[in-house]
Amino acid sequence: MKILSREGYELDVEEAVWVLSRDVTIHLEWVRESLDGELRDGFLSVASWYASKFAPGTVMAALGGFRKFITFLTHRADRVLCVDSIDLINYRNTLSERERCHLPGFVTLLRHWVRLKAPGIDRDVLNTICAWKDKSSPKGVAVRTRCSKKGPLSQLEYEGLTDRLVQAFSDRSVSLGSYVLADFLVSTGRRPSQLGDLKLADIKRPDGSVQEECGLVVLVPRRKQACTWRSEFKPAYLTHEKAAPMLELVEHTTRRMRRFWPALSKDDIDQAPLFPSWRTVRRARGLPLAEVRQRLRSEAFHIRTATITARLERTVARLEVPSERTRKSLHVFPLRLRRTVATRAAREGLGTVVIAELLDHTDDQNARVYTENVPEHVAAIDAAVAAQLAPIVQAFSGMLVDKEAEALRGNDIASRIRCDSGSNVGTCGSFGFCGAIAPLACYTCKAFQPWLDAPHREVMDRLVQERGRIRTITMDDSIAAINDRTIIAVSQVICLCEQRKTELRDHD
Repeated sequence: MKILSREGYELDVEEAVWVLSRDVTIHLEWVRESLDGELRDGFLSVASWYASKFAPGTVMAALGGFRKFITFLTHRADRVLCVDSIDLINYRNTLSERERCHLPGFVTLLRHWVRLKAPGIDRDVLNTICAWKDKSSPKGVAVRTRCSKKGPLSQLEYEGLTDRLVQAFSDRSVSLGSYVLADFLVSTGRRPSQLGDLKLADIKRPDGSVQEECGLVVLVPRRKQACTWRSEFKPAYLTHEKAAPMLELVEHTTRRMRRFWPALSKDDIDQAPLFPSWRTVRRARGLPLAEVRQRLRSEAFHIRTATITARLERTVARLEVPSERTRKSLHVFPLRLRRTVATRAAREGLGTVVIAELLDHTDDQNARVYTENVPEHVAAIDAAVAAQLAPIVQAFSGMLVDKEAEALRGNDIASRIRCDSGSNVGTCGSFGFCGAIAPLACYTCKAFQPWLDAPHREVMDRLVQERGRIRTITMDDSIAAINDRTIIAVSQVICLCEQRKTELRDHD
């Protein structure tokens, strides 16, 4: 018997391998080896019904839970004939409290089994499992505890990640695709599966109803909302700065697709994924155009979610962003970025309804953990604290020079960077246009070349005073902390200057 999974994949119930989506493939070889008679027939009947009704991840979790139960039973007998209450009670008693947190998915499968009146299970099983009070795994622990490895990023970690990502893209050490992938997840907190679901047609120019600051509208397919694949969308708005690389990636993907199939129309190309699996695309090169068009409208050419997650982790690992909390390079994964987006929203005073909207949740139940656990006031950054954090955070990424003549563009007066008093503090080594505010933005810029004898401490004192003034006026620590990374960068420059002066004295 053949059925369709909820994602539209055709599968044969009698086969040992079920492909439910591009991300989920279930292996059922153990069914023939371990289940006998009516139990086997009943399981396949319920499992196929599950596959047609529920999301692939839900199906995999439920069937995986049932397999663990069968593995427990096959330690006593080669084949299992029936599921009864005694076996279930014995199995549950062997589980730790933590393992019991994973039972609800398995229990739900058994409930449907009884209600569908499929064979292979005793009717009294329903009474047994209804008496169980096992809860799912606790939610929001990483947010509540502010875990330094799994919880939301701190302000300094977030700024360090975004700064290094932009710098890496500007010097081409990160590819266009990897930059757009990481930047979109950092900015929006969307799930990696949603990014993998995007097609070129979902990237749209804003119309007149959108604010001028918006450079691009991305219609993001919804996930985990009991909806079928790409049946519902929610817009994500990108600034003009973030829109440019996204549009460049759209053009790049379009060109590559046209090289494979020049006869395809624009409407056909628009159905291509933003992040294709190019290996799968190459394999389909010799197919008839009708088959290619059909695959373009499905998820056949889309990249797997696990690949997106791995690509994000590799990209961030390559940046070597230091964490002031762990004193190691930052470890980032998609869920941590979702937690960061929500936490930053809560820090700005946004409510649970808005946070739920940002996270694409149906209700605000899971968003409450963020408003209930808003990070405490940001510790005041003064010169002493900045000096301690400077070698850890490594906010300064430029190059110290002994004098102006040694700097790149050192012979160009226009490249000088001045502080508020009018004194020069360094040289800009960039030949391109820059609209950033000097000297604040310069100390965290890779092109900045501070001079050894420049008045950097004057810049530090001014920044610390300004921080205190803003805190007094606004009574808001998050606003006052807006230049904390710059303060740490200036402190790092001061430390480097002192070290260099010591070296020069010792050399003399």
